[in-house]
Amino acid sequence: MPDTASSAAAIPGARIVLGGHPSRPARLVARRYPGWARLARTLAFMVLWVLSTLGTLAFTFDPFVASFPFVLGGSFVYRSWKGRFRVEEFQAACPGCGQDLLLKPGSRINLPHGLVCYNCHHEPELAA
Repeated sequence: MPDTASSAAAIPGARIVLGGHPSRPARLVARRYPGWARLARTLAFMVLWVLSTLGTLAFTFDPFVASFPFVLGGSFVYRSWKGRFRVEEFQAACPGCGQDLLLKPGSRINLPHGLVCYNCHHEPELAA
């Protein structure tokens, strides 16, 4: 799919918040998707969702097997609609232990966005 997002910009005031710990600054460079691009992307996922579910049902004649593309497609449609930003660059440390947090470039996120620290297993939140 072509890159329909606007130009990348650093999100000012991005920080990592974890209850009981002082918040830490984060560096987040992201592209904001225009509303029409998000809608078009979500509608495309919705069409694929319906076609894959119906195709599986027609091929297998088994509603249980057809439930797999139904559930997976629903999650793709939901994540597509919720993704307002596309991450270009991310750097931050966990407020609990100081370990670097991971967020893949190319991820579609909304703010605030929940993260997981794989060192101390806390779940801080990326906020702006």
